[in-house]
Amino acid sequence: MAFARPTLLTGISELSEAYDGFIIDLFGVVHNGETAFAGAIDCLAHLIASGKRVVLLSNSPRRKQEVSDHLLGMGISDAFYDGLITSGELVFEALSGTESGGCLQLGRRFYHMGPKVLSKLMAGTGKRAVPAVKDADFVLVTGTLEEQTLAEREALLHACHDRGLPMICANPDLQVLIGDRRLECAGAIAARYEAIGGKACYFGKPHRQAYAKALGVLAMPTPSVVCIGDGLNTDVLGANRSGFDAVLVMGGIHQSELRPYQEGHIDWKRVDDLIVMYQAYPRFMTNSLSW
Repeated sequence: MAFARPTLLTGISELSEAYDGFIIDLFGVVHNGETAFAGAIDCLAHLIASGKRVVLLSNSPRRKQEVSDHLLGMGISDAFYDGLITSGELVFEALSGTESGGCLQLGRRFYHMGPKVLSKLMAGTGKRAVPAVKDADFVLVTGTLEEQTLAEREALLHACHDRGLPMICANPDLQVLIGDRRLECAGAIAARYEAIGGKACYFGKPHRQAYAKALGVLAMPTPSVVCIGDGLNTDVLGANRSGFDAVLVMGGIHQSELRPYQEGHIDWKRVDDLIVMYQAYPRFMTNSLSW
């Protein structure tokens, strides 16, 4: 085995002396999309009370104020964190009033793939939604439509590719758990678009721009910061790429593959296989975000 196995933690308090900054994922770590985890709220409160700086970093395709309001409804006020960064906010910042999306040249008209409510992400950017692919300059993908068949989606992607439209992905996640439902995310659509030859630009984890933004909020050196998340291919991989240590929360998106350990018992062969598969290396693992 060419890598060190992660250290098992019983709580985040074990890291309080080693790190001053904490970049923490939301879905699967702080909440399940519907309710906050009690242990997570307690952990955030302890971190802030201990003088630590906390940035919440989410691949949500929504503006940060909308996510902040959602957190408040779960009992998590902005007193529990120093900064909140979302993929949606990164997209908004990149596209506001410009013809360049950071890594792609874009026009003013976009075709939206995703729930209708998420098209408001572009409000204030100077971009305008159009109802047909033939009228678009680029594609914005925010998620999946339950009423859309795979064949219909595939036809849309090929139509976009035929026109050479660049795609903006406002949520690089492949899947998310909301309550006990596992839903496909925008990242899966963007990955399929690339597979048929299309070009996609991603905003959020595991890409470096998200971590650079978080580090700017923390205003401290990289070795003083640890990232906590439940996704190997997003949270942990992104931390690795940006030079941060990472904590994998086992009770999140990988819970069916990697069941939280009980009394120290864990299937290390399964852990090793997942780490190798995703090429993502957590320094620590824990059941959940708890103090």
